Amino acid sequence: MKAFVGASLVAAAGAASSKEVTIPSLPPNYLMMWEHFKEEYGKAYNGVDDEKTRFGIFKGNVDLIYDVNSKGLSYQLGVNQFTDLTTEEFAATYTGLKKPTDLWGDLPYLGRHNLSGKALADSVDWSTKGAVTPVKNQAQCGSCWAFSTTGSLEGAWKIATGKLVSLSEQQFVDCDKNGDKGCRGGLMDNAFGYAEKNAVCTEQSYSYKGRGGSCRASSCTAGIPKGGVIGFKDVAKDDEQALMEAVQQQPVSIAIQANMPTFQSYKRGVLSGICGAQLDHGVLAVGYGTDNGQDYWKVKNSWGTRFGEEGYVRLLRGKRGAGECGLLSGPPSYPAVSGVVSGITLPEKTIADDRYDGPYALVPNEACPTKRWFGNPVPCFEMESEVQLEWAHRVDPYQPCPRKEADVRQGTCASFGWTTRWRADPVIRSMTWWTNPNRSAEVEALSPMIV
Repeated sequence: MKAFVGASLVAAAGAASSKEVTIPSLPPNYLMMWEHFKEEYGKAYNGVDDEKTRFGIFKGNVDLIYDVNSKGLSYQLGVNQFTDLTTEEFAATYTGLKKPTDLWGDLPYLGRHNLSGKALADSVDWSTKGAVTPVKNQAQCGSCWAFSTTGSLEGAWKIATGKLVSLSEQQFVDCDKNGDKGCRGGLMDNAFGYAEKNAVCTEQSYSYKGRGGSCRASSCTAGIPKGGVIGFKDVAKDDEQALMEAVQQQPVSIAIQANMPTFQSYKRGVLSGICGAQLDHGVLAVGYGTDNGQDYWKVKNSWGTRFGEEGYVRLLRGKRGAGECGLLSGPPSYPAVSGVVSGITLPEKTIADDRYDGPYALVPNEACPTKRWFGNPVPCFEMESEVQLEWAHRVDPYQPCPRKEADVRQGTCASFGWTTRWRADPVIRSMTWWTNPNRSAEVEALSPMIV
């Protein structure tokens, strides 16, 4: 990233826009900038004394911005929505990572992602590959952990199914009691454990409020059905190459130290040398790359698009040990989701019992209306809306399997018909398809795509 000389500030006298102007030598006009700041960010204060206090804090932060930007570093600071806050106030309101004493406990931990030696791409950016939802805003709630969690889940689900669904942070704030505490902080690994046991709601059906409330997950629309998340993996701690390999696979939840004045006022460029590894903020690593010879991590934040580079921050890549702002030390983690069968050539048509005339697919464990096998309701599982489903069913556990036994597990069997792409109940690990009773092929179809 090209070094910036001078001070870049969100200020323009007499202008309605918020375009940045570079003032390389003139001292700041605090009063003009203050008035513009209040208008730009809709600030209002509790009386004259309160505004006087905030103005003093604002001036101190502006001085820091001018000082840092005068040094020609690889990053630049600027006035943003946090410029009237002390660093302590900022950290108390806009971070919220809480690490447990027992790292995994009873969580569905699937092991550590160690470096496998696979070739690493020179650069990765999931935000340009359609696997990252738009930047969100946690507001004045210490729910960063929930946003990091949904970001990882959204990316994993998109990669596994081809469908990007914006998921509900509010569900985690309200419903996840798996060691997480809503707006008072939480941990991504805990939230993955909650997602493994519950359907994850869509953002649209369970919108964000920025405060805790009663759980409403039972009435939402599932963005990821129950059983879609099967666990999570941690990435080897303090291992940059392992994290690069994991990020090359999917977006990864990371923890950083964000309670620093320079991070608070970050505007653009590659941040370096500004924080330690006292982790307090959950974010999402969506890629890595190199800019003008400087290696970086691309990180999605949850403070809205007015922070940093349209809501993103780039952190130095190549720092040993815990990494810049401790991002390697968390350890980083990512969810494992049930995958999609793709690239398998199946017959043009399959056969099913005449009493099952499909197509039909519903939420797991709910009986298909009017659809019955041997006089019994057929439990079905949810299929993605764009999937071309010919027919699918799971036979009642107390009835014989029709024609061919697909996979007998705990007294159940299942069979599936022709489709180009589909996902299925992750409990069943293999299945059989056929065009007639004498022709069958075993297909290992339900092993998770991401493990």
